[in-house]
Amino acid sequence: MIKMKKNVTPGETPAEITISMIDQDLKDGVTKPEMAIKYGIKPWEVDEMFKHPVLKGRRPLRKRTLSFKFVDDMSEQDDLNAKVAAGRSGAFKETFEAAQEALDPKQVTLEQAIDDAIEDVEEAKNQMQETQEAILDMLSPMDPEETIESLIDEVEEEEEIKVDDGSFEIN
Repeated sequence: MIKMKKNVTPGETPAEITISMIDQDLKDGVTKPEMAIKYGIKPWEVDEMFKHPVLKGRRPLRKRTLSFKFVDDMSEQDDLNAKVAAGRSGAFKETFEAAQEALDPKQVTLEQAIDDAIEDVEEAKNQMQETQEAILDMLSPMDPEETIESLIDEVEEEEEIKVDDGSFEIN
């Protein structure tokens, strides 16, 4: 027989109302106003109970009952449906593979596109690192002693200038 929701009858206020009692009422579909009647308390007291973290935001379950008995008499049919579905998936796989072969050979698959993108990113990363190293070499401060020594070497390598009778020659 179908179990119908019973009307809530007013009762005495219990000395102690537990969260498990409220939880069971919610599972049974009892609303807040019905809880106030059931426990003989005021609506604001019910609201205070629902401020508890376990009950906050909870709503009563609304059980919908069918007006008839619903019976599954197709359990044997389920096995047949599973076999048909397995056969169709195999046929689909074969058809899919044939379609892939018929595609344009220049067409790129998703895996190939991802591999190409990874290679491009790695190449760009290497170029950026090389550029960064070159910039650091250009902008890095030189050691003053090295700078002076290089200037002295440059001067020594230059050709000497001879001065004779008010004229000069570069050798």
